[in-house]
Amino acid sequence: MTTLTELKTGYRGFEWESECWRKDSRRRSPYRVLVLFGLSPRTKDCLLVELCRRFFRRFPVSQELAKQREGFLKSVNAIVRQGQVPFVLSLARVLADQGSVPRTAEDLLKINGVGQKVAECVLAYGWGIDALPLDANVQRVLNRIHGNEACPLASTGELRELLKCLYQEHRRDFDGLSISMVDVHEILRLHGQVCCTRKPDCAACPVSRCGSRLVGTDPARTNRTVPGIWDDWRELLLEPDGDRRSL
Repeated sequence: MTTLTELKTGYRGFEWESECWRKDSRRRSPYRVLVLFGLSPRTKDCLLVELCRRFFRRFPVSQELAKQREGFLKSVNAIVRQGQVPFVLSLARVLADQGSVPRTAEDLLKINGVGQKVAECVLAYGWGIDALPLDANVQRVLNRIHGNEACPLASTGELRELLKCLYQEHRRDFDGLSISMVDVHEILRLHGQVCCTRKPDCAACPVSRCGSRLVGTDPARTNRTVPGIWDDWRELLLEPDGDRRSL
């Protein structure tokens, strides 16, 4: 709890997902969320954004993908990598059969290429449901903070379930700090991108009890602003016209 509070305070002015949801939930598209995170594995962020822009120009709403009109496969192959084609085809079939993006992890996991992290992303970012899409990078940050890099705390799945239980147990405290379940993921992910990278900037780290600190903390550097760092992919999650046609 203390670590999350320090990190949230340390990145002052950053707009966390719970704040984005309150502002943009009416325009948030589960379809676009699923496409973006479904195409994200093994794709660099800078390439992913442009890839999704091309995809949404051709298939702006779920109905367009579900129709699978003439030239559909050719269009898909021209946009995504060969290894991503099975995911797109599987998603198109689900949308054609069900008419919308699934709202449960169980159903999302039936889509080819969708793992637990992607399913959690869709639940959190697409449907506003409590979810925790942890990945190996977030696990690395937690292991480093706890001083257990050589002996990981747990597998990603085990860690996800542990943090979910802790969140529910202390929900009132988290609510008081305006930290939603998905914010836990975002706080740790942002820290791993900005400060606690592969080569950590320990002097700028706001975590007071990091078990892997290499140098002392510089108070002048522990509070920072990181405006707009995720704006490009967050914008891709929104319906361009404000309705929910692409469920």
